[in-house]
Order: sequence, then C-alpha cells, then structure tokens
Amino acid sequence: MKRSAAIVILLISIILLAIGLVFLCAATQQPNRYFLAFVLLAFGAGLAIWSGLILRRWRTLDPENLSDAITSLARRSGHDEISLSQVIGGLSVPDEAAQAALDLLVNRGQCRRERRHDRTVYVFPGLKESIVVRRCVHCGSEFNVRDTLHECPNCGGEVKLIRE
Repeated sequence: MKRSAAIVILLISIILLAIGLVFLCAATQQPNRYFLAFVLLAFGAGLAIWSGLILRRWRTLDPENLSDAITSLARRSGHDEISLSQVIGGLSVPDEAAQAALDLLVNRGQCRRERRHDRTVYVFPGLKESIVVRRCVHCGSEFNVRDTLHECPNCGGEVKLIRE
C-alpha cells in the first residue's frame, strides 16, 4: 500500500473518531445513539491503528533509516562486512529496500561493494578494529603504548605511534 493511501485512511479515521465523539455526546440526550457512537469510535480506532502500523513500516523501510540499521547490524555482527542476504534476514526487510539502502551507503562512501567468490559483500572500513603500537622507525622494535618513549633504547631511532 502506498504511503499517501495510508495518510488518507488516517485522516478518514480521525474524522470517524470525531463524529463518534459527537454521537457519544449526543447520546446523553438520546440513548439510542450509543450504538452508532461506539461503532464509529471502534471503526475509526481500528483504521487509525492500521494506518499507523503501515506508516511505521514505510518509515522503517526508508533507505535513510534502513542504512542506519544496516550499519548497526554490521557492527553487532563483529565483522566489517555484510551481505545482502544477511541484511534481509537480520532486519526482515524486502530485498528491494535492503538493496536501496546498501546502494545509499555505497554512494555516501560509508561502505564499498566487493565480490568474494560467488557472492557480493559490503565492506565497512570504518568498523574495522585498529591497533595502535609504539614502534621504532629505524629498527622496528615495538614498545608498550603506555610508555612515553620518543627515542628507541636499542638503536636511538625515533619511536612513533603507528595505527595498524
């Protein structure tokens, strides 16, 4: 169902709820209007709930919102890559919506598409864990990162923090 149709149904449900409330107020004078008031209120509430669920699903399937969910799914998986089938299974979304969100992430530069054997994966370089080491640029000796060394005790070369 299209989003505009869900919005129209939501507006109709608001009108039915308003008319139901008017009939409920009128039922204080004429008790035979209670039945019609409750029917209008029940039908209006049902339509409002149904259209609200449809609109929430549309918002969930929006590529902008879905791309955030894909990034958090990749982060939770502990890897820096994810496939289309993992997105579809992990988020329970249609493949067209998942592909649109992945394409949005690729266009933004947040991930890149790579071909691995018989499948395509999406690699998130920002999710890779990096290790920082303190290393001598001359002899390659490694030291504890907590130590504040600027000169290698072995060769006298410069010691730098290097991200791997």
